[in-house]
Amino acid sequence: MNSLRLRILFPLWLFGFLPAMGATRMMGHSLDWFFGITGVLLGGGVFLASYLISGWLLKPTTAVMKGTTAVLRGVPPDAQSAEWLPSDFWKLRCDINMIFAKQRQALNSAEQHACQTAQRLMNAERLLREAFTALQGLFAASDEGVLVVDAQGSVIASNAKLDDFLGQPVEELAGRDASRALAALADSFQETSAVSTWIEATTGSLEGNDELPPLVAKDKRVFSLRSNPMRTENGEIIGRIWIVKDRSEIRVLESRLRESQKMGTIGQLAGGIAHDFNNMLTAIRGNLTLAELTPVENQAAVRDKLQNASHATTRAAELVKSLLGYSRRSSGTSVRKPANLKRLLSDVKNLLKHSVDPKVTVQMRAGMDASYAVADSAQIEQVMLNLSLNARDALPSEKGIIEIGVENVTRKSIAASDGAGADSQFVMLVVRDNGHGISEEHRLRMFEPFFSTKKTGKGDGLGLCTSQDIVRDHGGWIEFDSEFGRGTEFRVFLPRVVDPANVEDEGPVDNGPTIAAPAGGQTTVLVVDDEAPVRNIATNILGFLGYRVLEACDGQQALDIALRSGEKIDAILLDIYMPVLSGRDTFKELRAVGNDVPVVVCSGFVIDPDEFVLLSQGHPPPVDIMLKPYSLDGLSKALAKAINHSEKQDQARAFELTVPERKTGVEAAMAS
Repeated sequence: MNSLRLRILFPLWLFGFLPAMGATRMMGHSLDWFFGITGVLLGGGVFLASYLISGWLLKPTTAVMKGTTAVLRGVPPDAQSAEWLPSDFWKLRCDINMIFAKQRQALNSAEQHACQTAQRLMNAERLLREAFTALQGLFAASDEGVLVVDAQGSVIASNAKLDDFLGQPVEELAGRDASRALAALADSFQETSAVSTWIEATTGSLEGNDELPPLVAKDKRVFSLRSNPMRTENGEIIGRIWIVKDRSEIRVLESRLRESQKMGTIGQLAGGIAHDFNNMLTAIRGNLTLAELTPVENQAAVRDKLQNASHATTRAAELVKSLLGYSRRSSGTSVRKPANLKRLLSDVKNLLKHSVDPKVTVQMRAGMDASYAVADSAQIEQVMLNLSLNARDALPSEKGIIEIGVENVTRKSIAASDGAGADSQFVMLVVRDNGHGISEEHRLRMFEPFFSTKKTGKGDGLGLCTSQDIVRDHGGWIEFDSEFGRGTEFRVFLPRVVDPANVEDEGPVDNGPTIAAPAGGQTTVLVVDDEAPVRNIATNILGFLGYRVLEACDGQQALDIALRSGEKIDAILLDIYMPVLSGRDTFKELRAVGNDVPVVVCSGFVIDPDEFVLLSQGHPPPVDIMLKPYSLDGLSKALAKAINHSEKQDQARAFELTVPERKTGVEAAMAS
């Protein structure tokens, strides 16, 4: 018997039993019978009636509860319960079953989705671990030193390459303090103050891709230093990455690429230069032949032919000197100093006019103001020749014009094109042609490495790329305008030096030959050259000038004469490239044993004077360096300079010898 039936049974029993007691009392009868057998029978009858009535009353409720339970369980109710259920209950049952079916379907779908999501999360976690491991490996194995700093100024991470650059781990050097780590980074470069200033400015900057030009570290290696901010998806800066990259090998490769491209440019110039050089040799040989055929008594005609030959020789020497000047420093060493760009452009024109068709007009335009820039003249000359040769290749078959020019301009740097920068002084070098121009499809690729619109074998596609790298390395940039079918103009901008403290010589002013003969006495000059014709020319010229001349065909013979023959030699004319013992080794041996005789070095190649300063080992370097071929005027001035230097040395030695004697005389006078 369930609790609900008990709750109904007890009130029904009371409802049946108590009225009987009340009626007995109202009739005046005693209630004693209630406690007797009559009362027990009456109570039992009332209880039985209450039990039956409660069961009848609970049947609908029980049927509804069983039917509801059956519906919830998804099974049909039993027949006994179904008798008491209304007909609408079955509609409710269908609706509930439909709802439960949808819920079960949704639950199954949710369970399936949850399983798939869990699998995806597991896969994502695995991929994240793998990616983190790969990034960690790349970070550790990177050839760049990396320092990651958060927005609060704490070091998040650094790699072993940065530790190698700093000389010790970042954790030991600075802990988690980014300012100490960056200070140590700046202190690793030779220009510590400039790097510190840049780091301080960059740390507070909101811009990205900040980079310093290549810097020299304390260990003489070349490094680049750059920094990029770390941003969230919303653009908020959460830190910075500092990257140090060793560019020593890259600089060597860049230098080799430039030298290779320079040799390619020389190759393009060679054909025209060889043509003009043969013309000059023809003029020399022809005039000498005519001089031989001219009667002896006609001295004026002979002198005229010889002057013509001499003039052709001078032109040939100037051409070779220009070519050697352009190809100098083949080792790739960049030597920058204030350079006269007008003079440089004139040299470019002289080289260019030998490499274009005579029908092509080569013009030069320059302003009245001086145009100087701190630059490596050979590299800027290479840029202008590259642009000029490209212009030559684009010219029409008739009436081609190449115009080169230099102009001083005032404008904003290309790095300040947003208008924030101030105007600056620049020298603008221009190369303009009236060729076929550049098509629209090729303009965006003009400075790409190995891109060329020329036919196969006519170009390697490195000229403009190399030129752009050189100009950028000098702090400038290149612009160009082109109209297809009308021509092209390239403009090179370089920072201008308005008042150069130390500028290149404008070159000697030719006022005709000046013969400087030895001043009194017999002056002895030792001529050292392995080429007999060249040695004979020098010997005859010096003999004509009044010098006493000794000859040596190699460096070893020169040392024997200078050190062991007992001859007093006032000056040495020394060639560089010789068998047995080269001119460099000969000069080094002379200075090593303390022989300070003045030396004039001569060669057919351009020579770096600093090289002989090192070879002199603290003794006097060469008095002069001459470029072959000899001229009467040049040889006379060089030897006069050497002899004058020798006389000053003799006077200094004589003074040193007399000083002790004078001192002794003074001491004797004081003693007396």
